Amino acid sequence: MLALLVAGASAAAAPRFALEPAERAYLDARGPLRVCVDPAWPPLEAIDASGRYVGVGADVMALLTARAGIEVQLVSSSSWRDSLAKARARECDVLPMAAPTPDREAWLDFTDPYMDIPGVIVTRDDVHHVTDLVQVLDEPLGALRGFSSVQTLREQYPSIRLVEVDSYREGFEKVQAGELFGMLGNMASVGYALQQDGIVDLKIAGWTGNVTQPSIATRSDEPQLGRIFQRLVASLRSEDLQPILNRWLTVRVEPGFDQRWFWRTTVPILLGLLAAFVWAESLRRLNAKLRLANGKLAESSRRDPLTGLGNRIHLDEQFPARLQTCVRNGLPVVIAMVDIDHFKRVNDGHGHPVGDGALRAIAAELRAAFRREDDLLVRYGGEEFVLLLAGGSIEEALARLQAFRERVAGMTIEAAGVPLNLTVSIGVQAVQPRFGDTAEKLLQAADAALYVAKAEGRNRLVRAPIG
Repeated sequence: MLALLVAGASAAAAPRFALEPAERAYLDARGPLRVCVDPAWPPLEAIDASGRYVGVGADVMALLTARAGIEVQLVSSSSWRDSLAKARARECDVLPMAAPTPDREAWLDFTDPYMDIPGVIVTRDDVHHVTDLVQVLDEPLGALRGFSSVQTLREQYPSIRLVEVDSYREGFEKVQAGELFGMLGNMASVGYALQQDGIVDLKIAGWTGNVTQPSIATRSDEPQLGRIFQRLVASLRSEDLQPILNRWLTVRVEPGFDQRWFWRTTVPILLGLLAAFVWAESLRRLNAKLRLANGKLAESSRRDPLTGLGNRIHLDEQFPARLQTCVRNGLPVVIAMVDIDHFKRVNDGHGHPVGDGALRAIAAELRAAFRREDDLLVRYGGEEFVLLLAGGSIEEALARLQAFRERVAGMTIEAAGVPLNLTVSIGVQAVQPRFGDTAEKLLQAADAALYVAKAEGRNRLVRAPIG
């Protein structure tokens, strides 16, 4: 066996992951996760002759599910398009090797990519090296039907002449017949297909500049499932993936093989793959740093700098999605608007530094009182805060809000060295949302209830009428 990459750790690293009690309870309650895959995309994923799920994706999935103690069952499908259709129809819960597209993101959640695989172009042997895909945009190029790369390429190169095919073999035959100038694909699958079919009159002529980045996709109507797999993917390290790559991205040499074919075709592919994966690992690390930096930037744009809570941008992004999840699953929604009573007197009487200290103190009390994973806390503006409590009991949510109001009323807050006795008024809309309900409508109802609470003397909670 000729190993593609030098072996690192001989086995996956020890698990660095533990499910939270709520996650364990959720998984135990829902039973085995149904998994849909591409049955014919070796060596990344496939169904073998015995009906087993095999390939890079299978090993990654086995590693992650073992790490978290998750039970899965394979859903039979005839093709990748069939798997996507079943996922859309909620007949399966997880796709181990998928890439996001605008269409898919409407019904799937995606983890961060866990691997980068360079894209290549395969041409006839007499074609010169292709240094940039732009050189051949006016030529007919093959691409696998139904893959996210088709949409990505068309968006990136509007004039590209893509011809969708059902398999690499079909694409290679069209290249050999002159119907296609080249066949596009990822380096791992293309190298595997060329070797398996023993093709000697085609070659990898260059990089496309695109990278296949498989993620784990989960059904969007169960966001907790997506959060679990995101944490699992984040627990992966290079020493976890290296043995998997060593296992599947190799070339086996059988006795009596054609040495001329091997030296002419397989060795260049291996060298290209080795260079590509070294480059891909560097790119993966760079992308990870960029994602971290971009994530921090995006996070800061959604945080109120004074209190550290989310801001209105964060609420506008999160509320509609959480509301629709509750509509689909028949879960209640509690939206509360919290206003510090007579806050203008604090600023006018003590100055803005004391007012800022008071806002930070109230925000800290909110965090202490509402710290469940699904509790959304936002500084809405000025002295107003918004709380979104989705999915739990309405009575329990109302009791938590009342307890918070009473706690604030009974405490003395130190703000920039000045003791303050504050109260809050709370307007609440608590409903079982229906189709057609909007985040704006529920916020308006909570705001109207807050107005009533102030008009009735403040330091009280008023629930909006249902209807």
